[in-house]
Amino acid sequence: MIEEKVINQVGIIYLNRPNRLNAINLAMVNQLYNILKKWENDNNIKVILFDSLVERGFSAGGDLKEIYTDYLINDNCKDKSYLFKKEYDLDEYINSYKKPIITHWQGIVMGGGVGLTINSDFIICDENINWAMPETSLGFVPDVGVGKYISKLPQALGEYIGLCGVSLSSSDLVKYKLADIATRSKDYHTLLEKLFELSNSYSGDDLINKIKREAKNFEMKQNNSTIQKNLSKINKYFSYDSMEEIVNSLKENLDDDFALMCYQNLSKKDPFMLTIQFEKYFVGKDLTYKKTLDLDFKIVQYAIRTKAIHEGIRAKIIDKDNNPKWPHSSFNEVSINKVKDLLLS
Repeated sequence: MIEEKVINQVGIIYLNRPNRLNAINLAMVNQLYNILKKWENDNNIKVILFDSLVERGFSAGGDLKEIYTDYLINDNCKDKSYLFKKEYDLDEYINSYKKPIITHWQGIVMGGGVGLTINSDFIICDENINWAMPETSLGFVPDVGVGKYISKLPQALGEYIGLCGVSLSSSDLVKYKLADIATRSKDYHTLLEKLFELSNSYSGDDLINKIKREAKNFEMKQNNSTIQKNLSKINKYFSYDSMEEIVNSLKENLDDDFALMCYQNLSKKDPFMLTIQFEKYFVGKDLTYKKTLDLDFKIVQYAIRTKAIHEGIRAKIIDKDNNPKWPHSSFNEVSINKVKDLLLS
């Protein structure tokens, strides 16, 4: 599931679980931690590179089937949030890692795969990328510390991405500083060879700065993405001061295809978790990365207690009936005091 290789003092970590599109499970978390720990004080390793051997993508996120069967519905499992805790601990460790980290995002990049690598010193993405944080469709909210980055986005865009779980293209990722550069997949191996060459002479920040300059030679011209084409409508519908106002605004404009699409998207999701995510955007602006992870863990534990996450994963991944029965059936049932208590206490 994880393969490691050292080339010219570059420690490469390949995700390689093709049958599950590199969905991250406990075994992978432990293996990743052990490799990084082994390399942290190894003077023969100057930089870490995260990559994938699976053509379809970098990672589909956390292994939701394993979370459901081994933890959520397993009566013998006493700590149902254990995998989340281990994953968040790994993300925090990577964030404070002593050596620079480079990541190559390609194809599908979602959830836990984003969280694993979003704190890298240099992120390269390909033209075929499909990046998303779709957790609101699964009974919880964007986690793994990514909320820290969502909260840095302009309000309407941050709310739209966090609430709707929409896909971002390479141009979006670069424009909004979620990745550093977009290159064509055909140029990646040439750039990789340049990294191996530079690693013979440079290390630390010098190496990162050198490879960033080299990457500019392969930078892809950006085209308008779906996000950019819809930006005025995103600003129109997602700039309100409450979750209910967003939903009502969309509902009042169903003759607009974009509003209809967003309304249908949100109508399938847990009203409580949507309200959590709406408010979390603002709360996240004042949190450190560590505090963001702590809040993510708190929300996940709540989702487990209320079984919102059970129902989300069941409906989307297990039974695939797309007919979840959420703990709250409407926004009228959501207590804003309970939401703020969960986020602020």
